Amino acid sequence: MMKCLKTLLAIGVSTLFVVGCTTVEEPAKAEIKTTTSVNGVEVTSVAYKCRIDQSESEYQGKFEKPFLVEFLAQDKAVLVERSGSYPLIRVKSASGSKYESIDGQQMFWSKGNQATITFNHETLTDCYTIK
Repeated sequence: MMKCLKTLLAIGVSTLFVVGCTTVEEPAKAEIKTTTSVNGVEVTSVAYKCRIDQSESEYQGKFEKPFLVEFLAQDKAVLVERSGSYPLIRVKSASGSKYESIDGQQMFWSKGNQATITFNHETLTDCYTIK
């Protein structure tokens, strides 16, 4: 019985040693998307954050502004941010996916996990998907 306990203790200690020395690499996270159906229309939502450099204002440093883009169909999307929602339609792009409002005031362009967002005469170029 005592020999069995010593063996179990030795196995437990060696297991802890191996586990304590093991490096676990987290796999790359995929873009987080949420897909739902609204009145029979599939809606895919993707969350973005844009880094804003505030060096020219009284608030020095970098800030992040969140956005949500809801893709309603192959050619329609809605840009959602704190001040409102902006319907967009898909337009031609040399690379990536580009959507603009009818009046051209709002724009969303993405390629991979990077994006550029324009709304209210402000263009944010350092945008990325939230994982």
